[in-house]
Amino acid sequence: MANLEETVKIICVVIKMSKVTLEDISAVLDVSKNTVSKALRGAPGVSEELREKIVKLATDMGYKKVLQNKKTINKITIICRQSFFADVTFWPQVFYGIGHYANKKNIKLSIENIDETKEDKSETFSSITSHPSDGYIIVGTISDVLLKRIKETNIPVVVVDHFSENIECDYINSSSKTGIYKAIKYLRQNNHKNIGFINNSISAYSFIERYEAYLKYMKEFNLTVSNDFLWLDAVYIETEYYKNKINSTKKLKNFPTAWVCVNDTTAITFINALYEMGIKVPDDVSVIGFDNISELLNPGLTTIDVPKQAMGEKALEQLIYRAENSQVPYTNIILSTQLVERNSVKKL
Repeated sequence: MANLEETVKIICVVIKMSKVTLEDISAVLDVSKNTVSKALRGAPGVSEELREKIVKLATDMGYKKVLQNKKTINKITIICRQSFFADVTFWPQVFYGIGHYANKKNIKLSIENIDETKEDKSETFSSITSHPSDGYIIVGTISDVLLKRIKETNIPVVVVDHFSENIECDYINSSSKTGIYKAIKYLRQNNHKNIGFINNSISAYSFIERYEAYLKYMKEFNLTVSNDFLWLDAVYIETEYYKNKINSTKKLKNFPTAWVCVNDTTAITFINALYEMGIKVPDDVSVIGFDNISELLNPGLTTIDVPKQAMGEKALEQLIYRAENSQVPYTNIILSTQLVERNSVKKL
């Protein structure tokens, strides 16, 4: 029986290297035409081993469209605000995802941490572009001004956990809307009807989405939203904000039996404030967070898990795809979020 190499030679002779088609390549490897097309375009959905076989075969057979738009990614720059590096829970897992995927692809990484107060200044942009890079991954919130400048370099760029309607590029986000839906549904299943919402003073894209989703799904579940229990400018760490809010509203008859917090850090600070006031979780008040960054809290915090590592990996995968397919329409990839049930919600 002829091996693959001999088969290729025979086919090349038969077709006289005239016009090789996707069907010719797929027939030799016994894979679909669509799989061959994906492999040659550098699209996701094909294993690296199979992709290499298809590309080699197509090259040997004289196929004329083997990754014509491919740009090699050898080194990328991660761009992130300095303030995000102080976080030791959420962002490190995103960075790990990028690094893990880069290691598999032998891609070198460099990090450009930017001062938020100088983000729109030309010196910040000059610092970013002063070192050669084959692509940029922007992690977290960034101003439209700086994002536009980076995109105008025509170097591939992907943005993680942020979105701008004004700048067209590739975005990787998690499903905040689905997460909030699952949180409210879970509370309703546990017979909670009065549900408050605590947002943060930080104007992050995901926080805005979560707040809007809370309003949407409270309405869909026929639950009343009270302005007294929409705390939209909460802060991290310090409990005074929460204690003042609790003191001013606890006497109200419809004080929520449950609260949805915009992220786990907000939820943890809120719970600390409740304990300082002698209010127990979940006996007196139930709480749900978002992000799944704290597994050691007692009682365990029921939360929405964000696939942080997967977001980082997907960002680099999309950056490589973008480099190889510059003319393909931009995409906003949304990764699924899941409810993590622990012990901070009581069934009424």
